[in-house]
Amino acid sequence: ISALPAAFLGSPVHPITTSISPTCLPNHFRCNSGTCIMNSWVCDGYKDCTDGSDEEACPTSRPNVTATPPGLPGRCSRFEFECQQLHKCIPNWKRCDGVRDCQDGTDERNCPTRSTLSCPNGYKCEDGEACIMVTERCDGYLDCSDSSDERNCTDDTIVYKVQNLQWTADFSGDVTLTWARPKRMSSTSCVYNIYYRMVGESIWKILETHSNKTNSVLKVLKPDCTYQVKIQVQCLSRVYNTNDFITLRAPEGLPDAPFNLQLSLKKEAEGVVTGCWSPPVNAHGLIREFIVEYSRSGSKEWSSLRTTKNYTEIKNLQVNTLYTVRVAAVTSRGVGNWSDSKSITTIKGKVIPPPVIRIESYGEDSISFSLKMTTNIKVSGYVVNIYWTFDTHRQEKRTLIIEGEKSIQKVANLTAHTPYEISAWAKTELGDSPLSFVHVVTSGTRPASPSLKAKAINQTAVECSWTGPRNVVYGIFYATSFLELYRSPHNTTTTSHNITVLVQRDEQYLFLVRVMSPYQGPPSDYVVVKMIPDNRLPPRHLHSVHTGKTFAVIKWESPYDSPDQDMLYAVAVKDLVRKTDKIYKVKTRNSTVEYTIKKLEPGGKYHVIVQLGNMSKESSMKINTVPLSAPDALKIITENDHILLFWKSLALKESNFNESRGYEIHMFDSLMNITAYLGNTTENFFRVSNLKIGHNYSFSVQARCLYSGQMCGEPATLLYDELGTGEDSSVEENSRSTDVAAIVVPVLFLLLVTLGISFVVLYMRHRRLQNSFTAFANSHYSSRLGSAIFSSGDDLGDEDDEAPMITGFSDDVPMVIA
Repeated sequence: ISALPAAFLGSPVHPITTSISPTCLPNHFRCNSGTCIMNSWVCDGYKDCTDGSDEEACPTSRPNVTATPPGLPGRCSRFEFECQQLHKCIPNWKRCDGVRDCQDGTDERNCPTRSTLSCPNGYKCEDGEACIMVTERCDGYLDCSDSSDERNCTDDTIVYKVQNLQWTADFSGDVTLTWARPKRMSSTSCVYNIYYRMVGESIWKILETHSNKTNSVLKVLKPDCTYQVKIQVQCLSRVYNTNDFITLRAPEGLPDAPFNLQLSLKKEAEGVVTGCWSPPVNAHGLIREFIVEYSRSGSKEWSSLRTTKNYTEIKNLQVNTLYTVRVAAVTSRGVGNWSDSKSITTIKGKVIPPPVIRIESYGEDSISFSLKMTTNIKVSGYVVNIYWTFDTHRQEKRTLIIEGEKSIQKVANLTAHTPYEISAWAKTELGDSPLSFVHVVTSGTRPASPSLKAKAINQTAVECSWTGPRNVVYGIFYATSFLELYRSPHNTTTTSHNITVLVQRDEQYLFLVRVMSPYQGPPSDYVVVKMIPDNRLPPRHLHSVHTGKTFAVIKWESPYDSPDQDMLYAVAVKDLVRKTDKIYKVKTRNSTVEYTIKKLEPGGKYHVIVQLGNMSKESSMKINTVPLSAPDALKIITENDHILLFWKSLALKESNFNESRGYEIHMFDSLMNITAYLGNTTENFFRVSNLKIGHNYSFSVQARCLYSGQMCGEPATLLYDELGTGEDSSVEENSRSTDVAAIVVPVLFLLLVTLGISFVVLYMRHRRLQNSFTAFANSHYSSRLGSAIFSSGDDLGDEDDEAPMITGFSDDVPMVIA
């Protein structure tokens, strides 16, 4: 049931103003006293506020509705709300819950505004009651009380997150992980990836399971260490991230062998041998106890005793008898490796002194030392152990068995600038002597560890490559567990920087590489490789057959020859320019598959990944589609102070080109060796001004580039110098304008002169006609009549009855001659 807002479950009431600042949560009610209670407790018939304010002004009926006497139909209880029409009663908790329960909707009227809840780094539930993480949205589990986090989920928003991740460990050193499958997750196209890191590290390591099973066994963790582990879902090429992880403790391992075992006789007692030793450098857990075993010379039976300290006494031994002693550490995993065996003869009063070790010389890769015994006891030989450490999790050693009493020894194949500890004891006729120690650091600079990469290429082959010096011998070591890698690994050698190693199928392996000769260098970090199951191999020989402007034809072969059933492939096309991707499905039984990718962009860049739908290893390639062609018929027209570039529309020959995309124009100045961007236009012409004298230019026009210049058309280029005499355009313009003026100016002058002469001729003729008329009129003027009289027989012409006649005129009357 959704929590009710801070509202009274009925008719609206006026809020009570107090001086106490509101501090209650959005789904709580604040009493007048300042106490906060849950909204569902308001108007429930019980005074939950000390002042009873949660039960004040609670509704009994709607406004303007006549209250019905108790017991009559239509009366709602105090735990119900009465709808205005039909007087329907609904539970109080349905009031203002965002759902219309009354037919007239009165239960959702006059509801208070919910408190604003800000979720800057998460998703806010639609009811505004809670914030959840973005990874909890569409993960198949209800995190919002109104279920809004699981509504309107699409393929882009859905999240697959495993649930109930648990772990168990056994004495074999394996950690078993189990989890629950996410809801709605496909079981055919999704697999799980395991990520792990040691506590304190920041980088996650990945172990691909190639499986959709909800359990997996980890064999690659260092013993007795704390790890963080998480499971991520991968469907095709998409990985669904999760921040949920568990912390686990890797089980204890078998401890390394104790070292520096020394035996001596107890002076005050016969038949008693005292032994002491150093604990293992790496116990791989908590050492519970040590087991000391001893055997009489010539006997195959071993007796044992236990101790929690790193020393002990072996009693009740036979006198004048040679005994051999060894010791091992014990953890919860079991008994570890045995130390080197030491011998001693139980002769009272006889003491064997330790040998004297003297460093004669040392260099970058060798140490010379001498051994000497200061006693008359006969020496049969020496045992020398050389210890060093590259990895804090493992101490390495080399053992030398020296026969006779040779004094000077040289140890080669060492590493520069590395601390070494040399311990030695002598084998005598009375037994083994105590230990002597000496420490030395070789000279020079220690070489760096190689950087190793390893990946499975099929069910049984692992391809390894690494960085490091040349002309050396490398050793490649691999095993199925961490302890096996350091104790009894498989190994091979090579002088190159890569090798393909054959291993057992359907296993997970750890690999490391190191220099073996001319020195034994530090190892690389170990790399985990999960072998590819039979049904997880990648498609073979992926390549492009044909690439056009908007499509690409790709081809590949099935992972296996002659498939006996339909195989589902996933073709992921990632647009490297637009940063988007699409996934297509192809189902076929053919050994060779040809597929056409459509709806690509001209001039685009794409990354194509093909893999089986069951999340096999992928094959990938990159494709560049053909760009739009160059505009045709690029021409230059010269004007007075500028030039015009003209070209044909690309839309005439490119169906994928829209004129609204436009063109962009570039100019290259050969004298300055500079290329300039002039601008863009959606027209088929462009004006260029301000060209300089003595410069030659090349102009190019192309379809406008998209996405920061990553998707362009082919340019059409034209040299401006090829159209003229090689002179600058401004010079050509000036010469052409001068030639035009030389012709136009004389013509205009002649026209003006002709017009002037014409006006003079017309004026002279006008004056002549005017004077002739005046003389004629004066000759017919009668002063007595005050007018001029014309007869038809006058000089006006022949007789004509219909000829016009002027009867007279004077200065006072205007005369018009038509």
